[in-house]
Amino acid sequence: MLIVRGIILTALAGVLLYLLLFTGGAVAPEARGRIVVVYWEKWTGEEADQMMQIVNDFNNTVGKRKGIYVQYLSMSNITQKTLVSTAAGVPPDVAGLWDAQVPQFAAINALEPLDDLAKQHGITPDYYKPVYWKGCTYEGRLWGLISTPAAAALHYNKTLFLKHANKLKAAGLDPDRAPRTIEELDRYAAALDDIEIDSYGKKRIRASGHLPMEPGQWIAYTAYWFGGELFDAKTDRFTLTSPEVIRAYEWIKSYSVRLGRDSMTDFTSGFGQFNSTQNAFLSGAVAMEQEGPWMANYIENLKPSMNRWKFPKEKERDMSPEERRNNYEWGVAPFPSAVPGQDDVTFAAFDVLLIPRGAKHRKEAFEFMAYVNRQDVMEKLTSLHCKNSPLRIVSPDYIRNHPNPYIGIYEKLAASKNAHGVPPIPILPEVIDELNATTQRIYLLQAEPKDALADAQKRLQEKLDDFRKRQRLRQGGEI
Repeated sequence: MLIVRGIILTALAGVLLYLLLFTGGAVAPEARGRIVVVYWEKWTGEEADQMMQIVNDFNNTVGKRKGIYVQYLSMSNITQKTLVSTAAGVPPDVAGLWDAQVPQFAAINALEPLDDLAKQHGITPDYYKPVYWKGCTYEGRLWGLISTPAAAALHYNKTLFLKHANKLKAAGLDPDRAPRTIEELDRYAAALDDIEIDSYGKKRIRASGHLPMEPGQWIAYTAYWFGGELFDAKTDRFTLTSPEVIRAYEWIKSYSVRLGRDSMTDFTSGFGQFNSTQNAFLSGAVAMEQEGPWMANYIENLKPSMNRWKFPKEKERDMSPEERRNNYEWGVAPFPSAVPGQDDVTFAAFDVLLIPRGAKHRKEAFEFMAYVNRQDVMEKLTSLHCKNSPLRIVSPDYIRNHPNPYIGIYEKLAASKNAHGVPPIPILPEVIDELNATTQRIYLLQAEPKDALADAQKRLQEKLDDFRKRQRLRQGGEI
């Protein structure tokens, strides 16, 4: 207990020192006479600069009229710092976090509810695409508004499809389109694999059609494409041992079995970092992968030739989205489902703006959050970040001028009845960590999916039950 208390006090001291050094008095001259809203955000680099544009726009317009000034700070270790500063009674007015923190922070009473303020600003469930509104709520209350969202789709390399057209046709596949089912995806992947046997009889993978773990940022949610769910909110029980979830992990395992665990790990060890020209998709090492809409920005910045298949950049300004898609060496399609008739399945992730419990300027903070969610502002921010919109309505100009000419596919996926968001689990970050570790064991053929998922479910259910017990004790005033 003393060790835990020491860790908390050390973290708290660090946050308080940060506040003293970096926020005390460091307000721009134009903020004088205004209420200062302190906004912490996790983004760095280009994404942070782009959000700064939105902050400056607010400060120079709505903020100026209403006497509000947003002080924007890019923050590392933001989850821990937000929790510790909230516990200490000195939180920021707005915290830019991830979707998993909505149920986590709401369940531990670390957030201000926003239902009343949202209603005053005309922000209702009908304003958002359903999956995103649902993700911002927990136990019937609204806890955040989205800053930028995403949706998972299949990216595929058109030039590699054409290069291997004969192999694809021999397998009964069409090289001019993306796979439409999981079964087709597997057949495309096998036809696109480039494998040799070296002089020692060892399998060497030179290129792969698809790898479930590349890049794998949403691997914990793979069950959605197999008709499965991770959690039953009605019973408060995990459902990791359902046939659908087990089937999803059997599918992940099948790639390791077919390609060979050691051959696959040797192959993937040569991949560069995501934000580099050695990115597996950009380098052509992997022909198909699950990705978000921001990939268009990475391609433009790191390998622009993939966007200049037939015409130079100068002609792009006069092209329609369809013409731009035809000029790209890569394409986007819904990631295939394993369930017949279940189309447009996606995982709809998002970044979220939250007001921590005890924030000094709740009303003014929400003014900024509502501004970010204004249609014109949201379309500017999501265009800068190269993402889709969380709003139910988007403008024709947004679709036409978006840096990703496939944005219409992402909009359709996010609006689909088969769009899934984060499950309402108060220990969700722990769940994601557990599922990632479980996936790694299965992927490395260290455990059978059924057994590994049963173990994971037991551990997670015990953690959730313990959390609920402690929550009841706190509410009852017994501790």
